[in-house]
Amino acid sequence: MADLGLWGEAAGWYPDIVACGAAHDAWQVEFDRHGSLIRAQPRESANPRTAIAVNGERNAYLVLSPWERKFILSLRTERAVMLGGHTPDMAIVADAAQAWLSGARPSVVAAAWPFLGSVALASARERGDHREASWLHLYENHREDRVAARLQPFVSLAFQEPRLRRLTPYTSVWTLHFSTTSTWPYTGAHPAVVPTETPGRYIVASSDRRRRDETDAVGALRLVLNAVPD
Repeated sequence: MADLGLWGEAAGWYPDIVACGAAHDAWQVEFDRHGSLIRAQPRESANPRTAIAVNGERNAYLVLSPWERKFILSLRTERAVMLGGHTPDMAIVADAAQAWLSGARPSVVAAAWPFLGSVALASARERGDHREASWLHLYENHREDRVAARLQPFVSLAFQEPRLRRLTPYTSVWTLHFSTTSTWPYTGAHPAVVPTETPGRYIVASSDRRRRDETDAVGALRLVLNAVPD
């Protein structure tokens, strides 16, 4: 029987999962529906909202949001996250995880379950193109990230600029940075873009952070491009 004290207020969002006991128990019911040999396990012993399933070098992580009915799925290899997203349907989460853990390619899984991201994003991650994957992750924002949503007007323009596409975008504390390296450690030799509280307005900080200009998406793009070599 589920320990409702461990679930807290989240129990109200998941009565079907609570009835099974915990996230891994409900996930296992779905895997059994496939006749699968995959076993779901608790990811954190004191947290009934998390679960993990492993098959060889592939992993599937499941987290149930405490604020709304949202099953957050992350599909990984031992080295990197390949796919991730969320849906309100446990059966869909199990179907996608089953396909991944059974050996399906990232692009095939993405094509069948778009909540995990686009085929283009999955393909970029599969070939190890971190720069392209970073751009697509921001541009598509399939996970409805709040930072990416605030940056969207600027990113939709920057995505079309070849000079910026040669750099790797990354965010830190609501700020968009650009790096000449595709992976950590990132460089900080370019202006940074910070969304203001007003939608579509940004502060562009010079690379030495001595100058800060507030403008719209078009103006922010111009300021960034002025500082990026041809």
